[in-house]
Amino acid sequence: MSFQSYGQNETLISSIRNIIKDYPVESVFKEFLQNADDAGASRYHVIIDTRSHPTDSLFYNEMNAWQGPAILIFNNAKFRETDFESLMQIRVGGKQEDDTKIGKHGLGFNSCYHFTDVPSFISGDSFAFLDPQEKYLFQRGVKGSIPQNGIGEFSKKDQLLPFEGIEGIDFRSTFEGTLFRIPLRKEPSEISDDIFTTGRVLELFTSIKLMISSQFLFLRNIETIETSIIKEATIPLQITSLWKATITGLDEDIRDRRKYINNGVIKSFQIKIELTDNSGYKQEEHWIITNGAQQNPEDPQLKKYAGKYRLRVLGGIAAILKCSRNTQDNFKGRMYSFFSLPDATYLPVHLNGTWAQGSDRGKLLIEKDDLPDIDHRKLGWNRHILLDFLPKLYCKLLEEIIRLYKNNQIDLKDHPIIKYWPFPSGSHPKYIIDYGFKVLQLILQNDDIFRLINESLPDMNDRVDVLFKFIPRDAALGFQYLIRNNWGGIDMKSNPELKSLIRSLPIWPILKDPTQPDPNPALKSASCGYILPKNFRNYRTKRDSKIYLDASDDYARSSLQHLGVKQRDIYEYTFEDVEFPSEYDYHYVYFLNSVLGDSRIVNGLKDKPCFPTYTNKLEKIDQLYDLNNNIFKFIFSEKMEMFLHNDLLKFSGQLSSIGFKNQINQETFINCAKHVEMLEKENPPSDIRYRGFSLIDYLYKNINTLKFDEEMKRLHFIPISKDPGKPYSMSYVRKQTLDCFDDIILSKYKEVAWSQKSLIAEDVVPPSHVLQKYPLLAKPEVTVVVEHLRFLYENIRIHDEWKRNWAAVFKNNVFEVYKWLEYECKTNKADLSDEIKSGDRLFLNIHNKDADPFDDKNWVSANDLILNSEKDEDKYVSVSLQKYPTMLKSAGAKEVKRPSTKIHVRVHNQSSTTSNAMFKFLFDREFSLNDVTFVVREEEIKASRYMLAASSEFFRQKFSSIDPGPIRITIEGVEPNAMQILLQYLYGQDIDVTIKNLNIDDNDDTARYALYKNLLKLANDYELVHLKELMELRLTRWITRSNVESIKQFAEISGANQLKEFCDHFIIVNSDL
Repeated sequence: MSFQSYGQNETLISSIRNIIKDYPVESVFKEFLQNADDAGASRYHVIIDTRSHPTDSLFYNEMNAWQGPAILIFNNAKFRETDFESLMQIRVGGKQEDDTKIGKHGLGFNSCYHFTDVPSFISGDSFAFLDPQEKYLFQRGVKGSIPQNGIGEFSKKDQLLPFEGIEGIDFRSTFEGTLFRIPLRKEPSEISDDIFTTGRVLELFTSIKLMISSQFLFLRNIETIETSIIKEATIPLQITSLWKATITGLDEDIRDRRKYINNGVIKSFQIKIELTDNSGYKQEEHWIITNGAQQNPEDPQLKKYAGKYRLRVLGGIAAILKCSRNTQDNFKGRMYSFFSLPDATYLPVHLNGTWAQGSDRGKLLIEKDDLPDIDHRKLGWNRHILLDFLPKLYCKLLEEIIRLYKNNQIDLKDHPIIKYWPFPSGSHPKYIIDYGFKVLQLILQNDDIFRLINESLPDMNDRVDVLFKFIPRDAALGFQYLIRNNWGGIDMKSNPELKSLIRSLPIWPILKDPTQPDPNPALKSASCGYILPKNFRNYRTKRDSKIYLDASDDYARSSLQHLGVKQRDIYEYTFEDVEFPSEYDYHYVYFLNSVLGDSRIVNGLKDKPCFPTYTNKLEKIDQLYDLNNNIFKFIFSEKMEMFLHNDLLKFSGQLSSIGFKNQINQETFINCAKHVEMLEKENPPSDIRYRGFSLIDYLYKNINTLKFDEEMKRLHFIPISKDPGKPYSMSYVRKQTLDCFDDIILSKYKEVAWSQKSLIAEDVVPPSHVLQKYPLLAKPEVTVVVEHLRFLYENIRIHDEWKRNWAAVFKNNVFEVYKWLEYECKTNKADLSDEIKSGDRLFLNIHNKDADPFDDKNWVSANDLILNSEKDEDKYVSVSLQKYPTMLKSAGAKEVKRPSTKIHVRVHNQSSTTSNAMFKFLFDREFSLNDVTFVVREEEIKASRYMLAASSEFFRQKFSSIDPGPIRITIEGVEPNAMQILLQYLYGQDIDVTIKNLNIDDNDDTARYALYKNLLKLANDYELVHLKELMELRLTRWITRSNVESIKQFAEISGANQLKEFCDHFIIVNSDL
């Protein structure tokens, strides 16, 4: 079996292309500078040679590519043999085993391929020409020894002519330095397509100049850096300096401090750098630098990593003390790996460290990240340098600067504490915050620093406050913003000491007193303060109150909460800390808006006069009303101090629970009515009537929810009628506009009480549903009506105008009162005995319609009246007055009483005795069977003995003993009609029908009375018991005081014992009359 060659391979061209891709073109000069410093050179000179050199005598005919314009880079250190060897080892280099060297990757030189395809150099006694493309030399390069007798006679002199005269190269002695010549690429090649001109290179020189001074800071040997130009071939050769930077005033001590860095030793030194250019520009900078080194970390992983990559814990801090051009004001701290890196820290210093970098010396891996492909060993090493080592150097640097400042050896505008505050001033990588806190922790532990800045060494607990005396307020606030804006990157969970430190920093503004705003409120630490709830509006607090930090910003609030600052309970804040004002301001209103949503606070403020009104006054809540309620707004319109401030009305519901009057209820309605009453009494406004109207209207509409109690009845808020019209207006005078329910009457009661009560206005008369619920509303009491009756008698009766023109109205008023009193006495059992005395002549007892009601003789007292009296009797009650017996009796009038004795009338049906058909024979005078003739007052009345005997036991016995034949009976003391009625009764006709048939006038009481007496006499004579009893009963109705004796005598004569007994009882019960 046979094989062919196979395997991965990276060509030299490919390697170079990859290298220059990683290195920016600007870094070329820096890389060569680094190599020069590693070689121990003190001078570094870069020259742009614009010349094109002869090509007649070259090592090879194809080498004319080396003869054009080029960049010359010189340093005053010679190559060692190992340097020549390492230069040929791409990606390895010759400093891998030397941890004192800056460069370690062996790649710096290869960055020159940005500019060229064919670099060359001379060092010591050797020269080299490189051709990585093997395009001109047909190999990758050649190396040879330089001529020692000059090149005038040298056959290949044109090849070396570009070096002659540069930095002392004369080809007659050993060259004490190294000069690289980098011809500028004129056309694209396999290495790069980038074409450079001398003009473009000069632009790079200019950009390098801007930051060249800082390149000295962490170098150990370089003391001068210069750029120049060779414009054209001249004899002698003229090299024109473009600019030059030099460390001035160096002595051996400083050189040693720069060069030698030992473990465990921290050194500080100062250098001054002078920069000049060919235009006369001059800049001077004064720097202080602290360098140090320490043993590598004990962590096994880091220790292994450091050994593998030849890393050492070494670094430095550089701070500018002074610059002639004041550029320190625009200072921007950067990360350095002996030279500046792309990483800007924005600290007031530069940080240098032996970082774990890639071969491209690009951005450092320091920021923590959760990406899966992150190189955790590199990250761990870099964070160790940054957080465990460099803070110590920073602290030492600050100590040295403070000492210089205190001894007046340096002149700083600001104190070193603030000028070199270890936190960034602008945008920054997150890791710098961690670094700053590491530095700050060390500063607080550094006794030497505090001895320098304080009269005595302060206690550890006081050091933060001492330190922050040197931090201006704006800077402290900036520090606070820095912390809170980077909160997510600050690890306090695993670092409680850091949390404690941040809590102690006085960087948080306290809440301003809004009533006396301070543009610069004091700054306090998170450990001594509280915060209030979000969006809470604070107010002035008492002198001894707790400290409150401003957490109005969401970032600040979040930060303070993470720091463990407690949120103050607003109830405790309100009642323990707030200083309540005596007069309100709008800040106080804002504060109340923040707290009144808490029911505890609402209840706590119940008895406190702290609620703002529409004036500057503060009142208790139970004194205030809701302006949005139209009734309140109208009733109290001139009392704006009675209304709660409009901005607090949103809490109306909550405040009503502690007495705020936001709705009309029994209490608030009464208050409104009282206010209207007060206005009416003191100084009634023009709209007083309408205020009363609005209240009464509300009452009617809400009668089912408001209680119509005694207090409401006594309040004057009801509009009344001021002019009831004639004739009433002559005696009805009302100056007020409003009255109370107790003192008003409805119009329907006008006639019975108008003199005593105000008439309710027509437009506020209670509707039917109100009167249905409260039927006594605006109805006069009996006492009032009686007083009105008395007024009629005592005043109106003697009033001339009434007498002349209004007699009928007067009389009507009087009898309307009687009618009303009769109803009240009869229906409501009113008792007039306390209202009307025995001698009060209040009753108009006139006996005919023409009688004069104004005549005092027609007015009597109740004692002068006896009800049921007859006209001819004493104290007779007129017909017009008889209609009101209940009133009269209640007022004291007496009456003729009827005894309770009953007249018993047995049951009797006379019609069943005989046939009704017999009546026609009774009235037939010629009827042959009518054989009995009664002679009454000479009038003959015939009847049949058989009918009489059949209907009466008396007649049966009488006629049975008489011989047959006509019978004639004479009757004395009765009238014929009585006998006729008796006979009809005996014939079976109803007695009342019989009497009715006589056509006696219903109003003729005398005729009936006489008839009943006759019938009683006849019934007694003929032993008709039923008829007798019936007549006794009827005769009792005619008994009066004047006839009772005569009727009693008649009863005795007539054998009417029941009637006699009744008369006896009548006499007894009316014995007082």
